[in-house]
Amino acid sequence: MGDFQLSEMQKEYWNHADHRWNVKTGATGSGKTYLDFYMVPRRIRSCTGAGLIVLLGNTKSTLQRNILDPMRDIYGSGLVSEISNDNTVHLFGRKAYCLGADKVNQVSKIQGATIEYAYGDEVTTWNREVFEMLKSRLRCKNSLFDGTCNPDGPKHFFKQFLDSDADIFQQKYTIDDNPFLPEEFVTELKKEYAGTVYYDRYIKGNWTRAEGLLFPQFAADPQRWNISYEDAKRLPVSQVFLGIDIGGTKSHSTFVATGIVGNYQKQIRLYAKILKHSKGTVDPDRLYETYDDFQKEFKALYPAFPITKAYVDNEAQMIENGLRSFSRQKGYYTSIDDCKKVEFNERTLAYNFIFNTDKFMIVSEYCPDVIESLSTMVYADEDEDSLLDDYSTDVDTYDADFYSWSRHMDYFYMRARYGR
Repeated sequence: MGDFQLSEMQKEYWNHADHRWNVKTGATGSGKTYLDFYMVPRRIRSCTGAGLIVLLGNTKSTLQRNILDPMRDIYGSGLVSEISNDNTVHLFGRKAYCLGADKVNQVSKIQGATIEYAYGDEVTTWNREVFEMLKSRLRCKNSLFDGTCNPDGPKHFFKQFLDSDADIFQQKYTIDDNPFLPEEFVTELKKEYAGTVYYDRYIKGNWTRAEGLLFPQFAADPQRWNISYEDAKRLPVSQVFLGIDIGGTKSHSTFVATGIVGNYQKQIRLYAKILKHSKGTVDPDRLYETYDDFQKEFKALYPAFPITKAYVDNEAQMIENGLRSFSRQKGYYTSIDDCKKVEFNERTLAYNFIFNTDKFMIVSEYCPDVIESLSTMVYADEDEDSLLDDYSTDVDTYDADFYSWSRHMDYFYMRARYGR
């Protein structure tokens, strides 16, 4: 095993993970994946050729980032190649298949195959049918699986499998099971997830049900992130992004302007507005007029902060195209583009991250609807992580708020998460 250091949990896995299913669950940063940079080569070199070698992740890109890139840094490109166009990669002299497991159409790629060794990254993000198909493909006498994941809800299909009587070697990690992490890093990580369901999942390693408020820390004290209008005008705001959620048959249209402070150090909500549609209908002309009013009102409030981009709900392409033409005719130098849609859990994590790391600010007097919306977003039910959207809360403002910065969340959240 060389001179590399392992924690007690990692040593236990190395010595005893010899079952058909071998799974490490628990906290982020706890060392679950690090061991696999050495376990995967060991498994592959033990394969007899009786079946395929398959690596699965949420997507091929996450598999590349989480597993293949770090292994290539350790062993070099001669032993760990790039993923080719046919979804194969050469690993330690063997051919392996690399597949995303987030969509049901991925099932066809392993249907009918016999798999000798399978590695699974981020298993709780997989489509259930992909996992069910995998179970039937591990049909060699020596077939086995190594997998890692962060916990999800206690009713998640993978949790139900782990609680079954299958031949499973299972470990649960907490953040404190990794003795090699700097104390400052652990402190900051705990702070980032504080007050949320993700603290139980990603720090304590528990399969915890999501319930109640999405952002309890914000709801408890929204004034913590407030900044006065006068102070806001003095900030070094480099860009302003406008999020627009176009209402449907039962909802309203909403506008939220977010300023980027410096080189993406922080973000600030500067101004918000709601267009209430009569009888639930969407009148494009009224929408364009409200956009015009918003531009004028914003300029009057913040003459030094031009709105550089507007991100629009991309389910209303005709209205978006009309808004683009209207904006040009009015002489606004605002680039209008589709918003970026993000999965529920990733979106919720991103918000909690900017709250807990104080990257968020808001001019409360001009954004009362944003405060109300963020304070009242709740989980839908106990069975799965999803947003309650029954018109009892202002989801429209919540969507517009997220659209205003979702295309740039890499700077605020993703780079911090994956670039530690």
